[in-house]
Amino acid sequence: MRSLRSEKNIRHYKSAPYLGIWDFYVLLLIIFLSTIALKYYLAPEEGKFCTVYVAGEEVLELPLSVDTKTEIPGTHALLTISGGGASITENDCPNKICIKTGFVSDAGGVIVCAPNKIVVRISGEKSYVTGVHG
Repeated sequence: MRSLRSEKNIRHYKSAPYLGIWDFYVLLLIIFLSTIALKYYLAPEEGKFCTVYVAGEEVLELPLSVDTKTEIPGTHALLTISGGGASITENDCPNKICIKTGFVSDAGGVIVCAPNKIVVRISGEKSYVTGVHG
């Protein structure tokens, strides 16, 4: 009698679906709630300063609170700061990827122009240099 019972159980579990409809709904609910949590609890820090580097050398540091347009020293690029964000609005590079990046306002945001070796970095606090200096 015991062998019939175990064979019946085996047939039942082989024919049962791996996941039921309620498992699918619970999984969707978990994904939805985790997406909402990530959006609201991991919001990026607002940028306060814009630091511009040309060929690895810092050439400008400007606050994002003041709207300005300035030419980046040593290049033909125009940096525009407006509404708490920075953007390269004019440049003579071939692909204009730096212009297509648009306004960047969150701390950690970066605009890069590889042909002209320009890096615009947005930071939350006043930037500082780490390392050993002689």
